[in-house]
Amino acid sequence: MQYQNRLRNLIIVSLFLAGGIALNLIEPPVLFFIAPGIKIGIANIATLITLYYFNVAYSLLVGILRPILVSLIKGNFFTLEFILSFVGSILATCFMIIFKKVFKDKISIIGVSMIGGIMHNIGQFVMVYFISRIEYLFYYLPILIIFGGVSGFIIGYISKFLLKRLKEYEDEKRKSPW
Repeated sequence: MQYQNRLRNLIIVSLFLAGGIALNLIEPPVLFFIAPGIKIGIANIATLITLYYFNVAYSLLVGILRPILVSLIKGNFFTLEFILSFVGSILATCFMIIFKKVFKDKISIIGVSMIGGIMHNIGQFVMVYFISRIEYLFYYLPILIIFGGVSGFIIGYISKFLLKRLKEYEDEKRKSPW
């Protein structure tokens, strides 16, 4: 029975990971016209839902594997785009885990997501600054932080809705005789 539960969890995490990859591939850079490097980051829904539906290990797994697999599909592995995506994803995932663990009931999924969005952009900013050493980039940091928070709010709201629907589905399934 325990083996079946672990297998079931791995299948569901794989589906979340596949969903995150698909969302990343279809997300248009709509907000790129507002400010360079800005987008919603809807693929982060997969990491956030995994964090709340399962545990830290699975969430970290999705946060690490998603940018790697997306870059392999896009053919830009070890390019600047990959490095920025990977660093942003790892930093966002780690901070979401820390805030969820430390603040538990004092912070909502939307708040955790906003932290993740902000840290994702800060991680990418640090990498760009480390590579370019252009000090004028610091004028752009407040814009990245604001959009990271807004994106995190949107992602958190969508994730909250999806988690609620997922739990309702499981409750209905338990009541069903089939």
